[in-house]
Amino acid sequence: MPEKTVIQRYITALGDQDWAALEKLYAPDVTMYAPTAWGVKGVEFLLKFCQEIHHAHPGIRTVLHDEFYSADGTRAAFRFALHWHNTGSYFGNAPTGERGSSIEQHTVRIEDGRIVEQVVGVSTLGLHFLQKEAWGVAYVTDAVDPAPEVDSALQAQQASHAKNRP
Repeated sequence: MPEKTVIQRYITALGDQDWAALEKLYAPDVTMYAPTAWGVKGVEFLLKFCQEIHHAHPGIRTVLHDEFYSADGTRAAFRFALHWHNTGSYFGNAPTGERGSSIEQHTVRIEDGRIVEQVVGVSTLGLHFLQKEAWGVAYVTDAVDPAPEVDSALQAQQASHAKNRP
């Protein structure tokens, strides 16, 4: 059987609550960019966050659907689902009994086989709606992407106009 990829090991460790394996997958000074925690640094925060998700949703199931890597293996993108049922507290907030699925897309930067940066995007908002509406978790409202711009429509449009000016 082929060796699991970094992302496959991540999904397995997250789903199995294997905190030691998850900690080994992250660089100690990893930075996470997520709807409720933008630019947060440190593996301790990420482990606590993941532990709280499991505490709030005992039996949560993680399912990897897609993963892609850059040619040099330093970047990856993946899509996965979380199937959850909220029967436990979340950072001290009472359970609601709600259940659902959350589909997320993450991009990561990888150095020496460890995740050094993780950017979280969500397609379905059930779990995030629960966090915001039931528990009052604040969303990031003015996020600056950590990566440099590759292209920008407005930038390209302005450059085009600049060329056409006398």
